[in-house]
Amino acid sequence: MEKLLSVDELSEMLGVTKATIYSWTSRNKIPHIKLSKRLLKFRKNDIEAWIAKRTISADASFLVQEDKKRKRSRTSLKLHDDFIEKIIRNAKDGALRL
Repeated sequence: MEKLLSVDELSEMLGVTKATIYSWTSRNKIPHIKLSKRLLKFRKNDIEAWIAKRTISADASFLVQEDKKRKRSRTSLKLHDDFIEKIIRNAKDGALRL
């Protein structure tokens, strides 16, 4: 049988507090085994699979962020350009009326 991890061991392995581990288990956010009301254990393989599901490629994340920035920038520039054009039109209209 595979050795089960304790809350202390898992806390150290993940670099989070025991309180975080308890919080995650109470909300079923992390795979765990509840041996009794106060005794929790964790299968290392389950934890490794859980971590793998949450791993995000740095390249993909970077590309998504850059794409969002470009879209915001294009929208911002278009609004800015439209605003400038409106100011110029208003100035020309005002000058023509004089």
